[in-house]
Amino acid sequence: MEQQATVIETDGINATVRGSRASACGGCAGKASCSTMGSWRERLIELQVKNSIGAKAGDEVLLEVPDGLLLKVAFRIYAIPMLMFVVAGGVVSSLATAMHWPAPELLAAVTALLCVPITYLFLLRRKRGSEASLDVRMLRIVGRGEKLIPILPVSASE
Repeated sequence: MEQQATVIETDGINATVRGSRASACGGCAGKASCSTMGSWRERLIELQVKNSIGAKAGDEVLLEVPDGLLLKVAFRIYAIPMLMFVVAGGVVSSLATAMHWPAPELLAAVTALLCVPITYLFLLRRKRGSEASLDVRMLRIVGRGEKLIPILPVSASE
């Protein structure tokens, strides 16, 4: 996936870039009024990216996020918690039935529901250690900016 962004500042090795957050629909003419998060504003995001092409503040750059990374993140966010939900519920239900515990379905449901936030907490702890694997790369400079025009998010009170 490629995304265009504006370089906000550089420190020689890294650059801070700002661009609009891509949504699943890809950005049609109605993207300002359509959002999966229910927002009517265009969502902006800032990232620290290795400045491998010598971009300067104000430059428009093309960023690349490897497709495999998106699939990996989607698997972590959706598949692993759902898998833990099913496995924990099944194991507790079987165990409760075999041991003649009262209300095995209730125990299975409660255990499965508790497994989801525990799985997210575990994934968040692991994420902090693997942030270096997030490999967003600068591909090329699309345009040289003469003047930096900051794009600021609209505050909620406006």
